Amino acid sequence: MPPCYLCGADGNTRDHVPPRAFFPVVPNNIVTVPACAACNGLASKDEEYMRTTTAGLAYMHNEAARQIWDETIRRSFARRPEGLKRRLAGDIVPVEIVDAEGQVLGQLPGLQVDGERADRVMRKIFKGIYFHEKDERLADDDLIIFRGADSPHINTEGWHEHDMGEVFRWRSVHEADASAIWIEFYRTDWWFALTGDSARNYGKR
Repeated sequence: MPPCYLCGADGNTRDHVPPRAFFPVVPNNIVTVPACAACNGLASKDEEYMRTTTAGLAYMHNEAARQIWDETIRRSFARRPEGLKRRLAGDIVPVEIVDAEGQVLGQLPGLQVDGERADRVMRKIFKGIYFHEKDERLADDDLIIFRGADSPHINTEGWHEHDMGEVFRWRSVHEADASAIWIEFYRTDWWFALTGDSARNYGKR
């Protein structure tokens, strides 16, 4: 039996990368990796939270995000009105709207993503991609994650790409002692990870 991609125990189930909840229709080329039952259910509430915030942030720009929000997330709100809604309410912050000249036009409510919850979900996704491509587990100390504007400048031209349509895609490059993986949700929200020596030595002179 293959090892769980997260803890190394018997991988007697399959975990989807990324979680199926992000998709209005699960694509044929979604990736699965071996996982023990405990790790497969790990962070399920965090995955629901990230699916909701990510689709919400992409709602104006992406049809798949609108579909998952209008059809799935709204039903979730209706079933559990005091659950996810309440958790999201604490993450709403005022966002300034600025015109091309830099003049502040006003404020609208925006969503501030919970960093700890995002980290748990993204670690699972990046570790799943790494296991899928390298057939080996990735330790926490060998992974550093950046989000969008916080990422170092990267050029992914020529990297391997796995495209799951409007919802999710990744690009990756692997070397002997390090890897780099770029992922994108709903064609708007992207994350980047370094592994191995690149992660351990990042920021060192």
